[in-house]
Amino acid sequence: MMNLYKHWMFFLAALFLCNSSVAYSSASSAELQLQPLKSSLRFATWQGIEPDKWATLWLIKRHLSTDAYFLLTPAGETLPLDTVAFGVPGASLRRANHESMFRRLKQAMNIDSKALDDLDQIIHDVEVNIWDAPSHPHSSWFESMYRQLQARYERDQVPVDCYLAFFDRTAVLASQTDATPADYSEQLSLKSKCPGLQKQRPEFVAQLDHVEILREISLGKKVVFVDTREDEEFKEVHLPGAKILRLRDVDPESIAPFLDADLVVPYCVKDFRGFEVAKSMKQLGIKHVATLSPYGLKGWLKAGLPVVRTERSSERQAAQALMQCAMEPSVCLKENKK
Repeated sequence: MMNLYKHWMFFLAALFLCNSSVAYSSASSAELQLQPLKSSLRFATWQGIEPDKWATLWLIKRHLSTDAYFLLTPAGETLPLDTVAFGVPGASLRRANHESMFRRLKQAMNIDSKALDDLDQIIHDVEVNIWDAPSHPHSSWFESMYRQLQARYERDQVPVDCYLAFFDRTAVLASQTDATPADYSEQLSLKSKCPGLQKQRPEFVAQLDHVEILREISLGKKVVFVDTREDEEFKEVHLPGAKILRLRDVDPESIAPFLDADLVVPYCVKDFRGFEVAKSMKQLGIKHVATLSPYGLKGWLKAGLPVVRTERSSERQAAQALMQCAMEPSVCLKENKK
């Protein structure tokens, strides 16, 4: 009981405390200048696993500059000055105003292509259209196969040529109205072309399911949720007691408050950003770090677990509800309710 009391006091101490950071500035499609992209062969971005990043890289390579090549640097590092940066703060080509990078570039290129239009809808569903019904019937099939490919490479080690091949095939399938999940499984598996890694790396980031997370809390462990999204996303909904830490802000100083935690759980909506922050934190010395399974905030909400929502549930209410769930997960989790 003492451990539970300590854990409850930790949650109360964490209420209303979160790190702040400068949000990405907004930009519209009209602001994206295409000529600098067309005239360059060298493009640079931070390493990452988001579908939007790799779909955009594919779009550049296949439809803008076939001779282009890409420099991928660790997140937060300064990109070479003689390259065109994309997908990073300050770059003209980046996600903005609820538009994916892929959509902004496709619109600027003004290409009349059903295949690109369909792929655009899929990327929008997976990366941007979080709460509404999917705009494309293939979006869930695509995401499943995308995650399967990444799983073979510990999520962040997929070779560039594998991503290019993946999106080559997706562009064909996306516009086929009679395509089925079996077609996606067959065409996007790439098992012979991209067989995957053979050994786990020391910095491998584990995934823990909701029951495992709740059990850690019930044992009085100090479990810290780390929200990797932007301010407006955090204010709309977040996990109880979550602290904000974005990928661009991860450094030895920013992770210092988490060194005494028993478990650190970075998350975003679907854990593309959450995984990147988890990996960076582990590389900087946070030993016990994991992401959520099912993925991210969306999986947490689908399971019916407590969150903080503007004008609907306070930090205190959500923290109390989470402790109740930790005591008896089988009663709390939606998938266990009959």
